[in-house]
Amino acid sequence: MQGLQELAAYSYKNMCIIHVPPYRSLYAGGAGIAYTFWKAACCLDEPEWLHHARFWIDHVAAAPDDDRIVALPEKPDETVEFQIKDSFFLGNRGVSFVQALIANSEDDPLLFKRALKTFTAPESRRLAVQEFFQRIAGNLVSCTLLLSETGDERFKKHGDSLAEDLLSTAKASNGVNPWKNNPLLGLAHGRAGNYYALLLWAKETGYSLPEWILAGLREYAQSGRKRDYGISWPIDERDEESYMNSWCNGAPGLILLWSLAYSFYKDTLFLETAKAASEYVIHRSERAVGHLCCGAAGISYAFLSLNRIDPDCPWLNHAINYADSAVNGLMDKNVLLSLYRGLAGVICLMLDMGNPKEARQPALEV
Repeated sequence: MQGLQELAAYSYKNMCIIHVPPYRSLYAGGAGIAYTFWKAACCLDEPEWLHHARFWIDHVAAAPDDDRIVALPEKPDETVEFQIKDSFFLGNRGVSFVQALIANSEDDPLLFKRALKTFTAPESRRLAVQEFFQRIAGNLVSCTLLLSETGDERFKKHGDSLAEDLLSTAKASNGVNPWKNNPLLGLAHGRAGNYYALLLWAKETGYSLPEWILAGLREYAQSGRKRDYGISWPIDERDEESYMNSWCNGAPGLILLWSLAYSFYKDTLFLETAKAASEYVIHRSERAVGHLCCGAAGISYAFLSLNRIDPDCPWLNHAINYADSAVNGLMDKNVLLSLYRGLAGVICLMLDMGNPKEARQPALEV
């Protein structure tokens, strides 16, 4: 695959020269590139790519920790403070997540032990940081993925603890609309990510969710704003004009949630909500950016998820069209090699398009 060969021509040192920080992260740094090589080894059954994965993750693990203050990829002259250390997408949890995957594939017990120790270390107790991108919800998703991939029951114990922590943050709201204290509505930063993480964990492990989860999800689904075509949700419920057509903050990410909710509860409301959100995405027709986070690759994965639960509709055709757009639309020069903002994520999509029924968005879907 041409994209893999292009990615393999770079080193971690090269990446740090051309990228903005955080350099080690799964989201926009070296751990995400290592993940892509691991995925390629699994999909193509070619050990060469696993060697590349190990080479990258060893360099990432040996590099200094990223600072809590990082640059914004779309605005490299601006910085923002993120919860780096405990974050799956931005910090050390993501590095140990990729280490565990590679160690499991290589049957390397020493690397696996090191990765497990870091991954399951106690978290900083700032339960207000619930979102997928920075803290609890994302860490629970990553624990689900590791349990599914490795079968190691130690991830089950850790995941149950994370689920309890995440559920406890909902108590700040009124029970009718859980996590009401978070006004953001998308998957990466908003309440959708909390629901998604808990549903994924419950589906994988049989974890018993409280009844209010279903009631809250139904209310959330019915809160979608009707548009000229379909429905969508604003980035922030306090600002009705704040819309994005992206995985991180928009309808494509919500499609993943409603598809998962339908597969878990078999409630047709969630299927119809996913389909209505898809109509909105299609008619927005924004394809200029190719990457996973805010672009066509993330939209393609949304349609692939919907195709799994509703295969009689043309969702696969839409996924293919957006995948083509992703290949032609990589524009984010500040993190151009990365998993969620660059080439690595599009490579993962191309690998998945060879077997659409088994396609799963990287570091998100089981």
